[in-house]
Amino acid sequence: MSCHSQRLIAVLLCAHLFLLAPLASAATIERIVAIVNTDVITQSELEQEVARTVNALRKNTPPTELADKMTEARKKTVQNMIDDRLLSQKAKELKYDTSTAELDESITSMLAEGKMTRERFKEELAAQGLTEEDYRLRLSEQISRSKLINFQIRSKIVIGEERSKKYYLDVYTKETPPKGYHLLQMGFRWDGNGASSTTQEEAHQRAERIRKLVQNGQDFRELARSFSELPSAKDGGDLGAILLSDMAPDMRELLNDLSPGQVSRVVDSSGSVQFFQVLTINNDATPQYPPYELVSGAIHDQLFQDELKSRLENWMKELREQAMIKEIG
Repeated sequence: MSCHSQRLIAVLLCAHLFLLAPLASAATIERIVAIVNTDVITQSELEQEVARTVNALRKNTPPTELADKMTEARKKTVQNMIDDRLLSQKAKELKYDTSTAELDESITSMLAEGKMTRERFKEELAAQGLTEEDYRLRLSEQISRSKLINFQIRSKIVIGEERSKKYYLDVYTKETPPKGYHLLQMGFRWDGNGASSTTQEEAHQRAERIRKLVQNGQDFRELARSFSELPSAKDGGDLGAILLSDMAPDMRELLNDLSPGQVSRVVDSSGSVQFFQVLTINNDATPQYPPYELVSGAIHDQLFQDELKSRLENWMKELREQAMIKEIG
């Protein structure tokens, strides 16, 4: 199997938030590394889970530190696998099942995203010693765990406006922003390379329409993800902070009179037209921050994720305390 094929299948599977692990053959007796209530985790399952981590460690870790890092990675992987077993058991207990239709839809979506045929997908699985049945079983468990977390934890989290505003005043505007101009970018091509417009004038008109949506209060990041045709679209148009000294003269002129939250005019670039929104400005004077309304969505999302992480950690602690878990060294 080519390196390209290996990378492609790895990306597709990681996008679904789980790693494949081959089921142990009924005819094979394997060493058990952990018992979780009535389930077991086998050595081969563990080895499959840590394979990618080990490969990354070998590339990025000094030889003198490799042994300790690998031991740490294996321990962490075992703990993660134990947590997954506990969640799967709880999902089964509470009847958060995965239907055949849900499985089919998820696989179809994955294949479309990766532009892979079903035949090619089966070949890639076979190259790793897996069948589609193995894959569907693991995917079913992952979807059930997601349902469990969504209904038992995520759906019960409410982040109020008062809490978001307090975070903005007490935390967001107290942190020192990165040096320079923190910019969001939106762009539309007209050169035929993934362009939605056939002429520069069409691209310019399209940019003006989207720019007006931003000025009317719609979220720049969401619009960038949906409409921008530049590489930054995948990051919501976020370019990070750029120093004035690193900008071309025409870029400095474009941003010169803008304050945080404001949107630049549409400008022509090589093969595209673009406009920008300023988030923060830090040019060795008093830092300037965007108005609350501009970042309220991002603040809400951050607070929500922090709360979700905290609640999930506490819940997992309770599940572990209630379970019969034995790790076999």
